[in-house]
Amino acid sequence: MEIKPFFSVLIILTVLAILGVIYWPLVQARLEQAFLEQALPDQALPDQALPDQALPDQALGTGTLKLYLSDAPMDAENVTGVYITINEIQYHRDGQWTTCEEFEGPKAYNLLELTGGNYILLGEFTLPAGNYTQIRFMLDIPQKGSHPTSPGCYIEFADNSTEPLFVPSGGETGYKAIGYFEVPVNGSVDVTADFDVHKAVVVAGSSYILKPTIKLIVNY
Repeated sequence: MEIKPFFSVLIILTVLAILGVIYWPLVQARLEQAFLEQALPDQALPDQALPDQALPDQALGTGTLKLYLSDAPMDAENVTGVYITINEIQYHRDGQWTTCEEFEGPKAYNLLELTGGNYILLGEFTLPAGNYTQIRFMLDIPQKGSHPTSPGCYIEFADNSTEPLFVPSGGETGYKAIGYFEVPVNGSVDVTADFDVHKAVVVAGSSYILKPTIKLIVNY
């Protein structure tokens, strides 16, 4: 049986109409999404997040920093103690300093007791997972003047006399320790803050000054 051209065209139009009814909602939804993405480039759609932006209910991963303190040997026979008092420990992340709440200061340490492979655990601190390059110690430093007060940092000599140990800007910007380490998600990393009192303590006139020569070393 021969189908006339008129009926062929009618059949084709009918099929196209049926396909249009089926697929038009999908096409319409895609057009609306494209319009929103072009009109609002800086706004996130519902249930979506922009790059580097977490959803409100998305918790950041954390890990544990186990921070130790040690010192290199010092050969000054007349010095029996180099004491520092730490009020706070802070870590640097995203351009900001944050206090390690687990550390309860002030606490005093004799660095000369931490030589020859000896060390002490300052604490186990919960930090956001990620990479770090700086930690700083907020010290209880003496107030410089003719009669220094609050000598939380000082040197002790063999005759039991003491001298205040000044730290330039140590009370404001802290005593910084530099070194790379990574805090893994749900894991831990052991890091040692390694003082070098032999190089750090210098005499300036009649004053003793503690220069920042501390580094962070990852314990493998």
